[in-house]
Amino acid sequence: MESYDLRSEIIAKGQKYYIQTNLVPSQKTIVTSVFHEGSLLSKQVEDFDASLSPDAARFLVREYHEEKKTRINSLLGIKEKLEKSEDPKAHLKLGEALYHQSLYREAMSEVVRAVKLGIEESKAFSILGNSLVAVGEYEKAIKSFRKGIQITPDYPDLHNYLGCGYLCLKRCRDAVRAFEQAIDLNKYYHTAYLNLAIALCLNVVEKQEFELSRGLRERIRDILNKCLQLKPSLDTEEFQNALRAVESERYDVVYETLNTIKQDSEKISKNHLSLDLYLILKFGADSISEEEIDRYIERAVRALEANPGYADLQNDLGVLYTAKCKLYIDKARDSFHKSLKINKGFKRAEKNLKLTVNDGQGIHLLLKALLD
Repeated sequence: MESYDLRSEIIAKGQKYYIQTNLVPSQKTIVTSVFHEGSLLSKQVEDFDASLSPDAARFLVREYHEEKKTRINSLLGIKEKLEKSEDPKAHLKLGEALYHQSLYREAMSEVVRAVKLGIEESKAFSILGNSLVAVGEYEKAIKSFRKGIQITPDYPDLHNYLGCGYLCLKRCRDAVRAFEQAIDLNKYYHTAYLNLAIALCLNVVEKQEFELSRGLRERIRDILNKCLQLKPSLDTEEFQNALRAVESERYDVVYETLNTIKQDSEKISKNHLSLDLYLILKFGADSISEEEIDRYIERAVRALEANPGYADLQNDLGVLYTAKCKLYIDKARDSFHKSLKINKGFKRAEKNLKLTVNDGQGIHLLLKALLD
């Protein structure tokens, strides 16, 4: 089977984003990547059945590519609709969804709007801080994470994010303290353990705090072994190289290797179907097409085949089927309208129109209730 690529450009507020979807037969994967100004922002990796025909595999590539385009364009359309909205929660949800689609500047503007409208949730400052890190504004990111910690002091993710902000500025002691705090709050936080090892190694490379380098080989070895216990999928040749470098105390190699592992894992985006569905159906249910709904249904079904016990996906599928019912009732109402235009005295069509209008109101209220 040969490789196959698709590319598209999306322009948002003067910013150009590129979406590229690749069929990688050698790895039996389909990779959808988002780029901005030549830099990779995120990638989504999907496995595919190697027994598929070339045509079927290319069809999957087109499906994944069109879904990514649809989701980004839908969210940008919702952003326009919400420009005059005074609902802080809607702006926060949109900011979160834009962040997960790697539209960082657009995400920041929505979260800032939510904060100005009175939202007081640490999640807002988590999204804002991570978006600021993504665009290289580290000092502002640190301030945002600190604000979030003031609201929710025991939220381990915020301490981990704060450590990452310090790490970007090579403030190793501050980073170590933040990662240690995250681990104190969650003893099973493998990401914080990995970040702690990176910060300790960078401290040696940068020759900053001597006290942090005492007994370092044993400490790093213990931290990395803890990472493997908590996340066995980290046990790759690359990770083993880092462990071997620890034994020979080549902390520059350990730092570079672990940092690469961290960056690669951060670029792999999650689906976040529930969040996008909420926004697209709540603010764009009247404009979403049957083809788009079917595309989401197919994605949810495929995800459920891989994760049959995932309750959220089952819930998403139910919402999608309800949205499809609403679409068909709307189509039925339009058909009865057209029938009456042709024959104004058609009593059966008149009766059916009244019934579908009533049912349409009911299904609209049902869909709204499912989303609220």
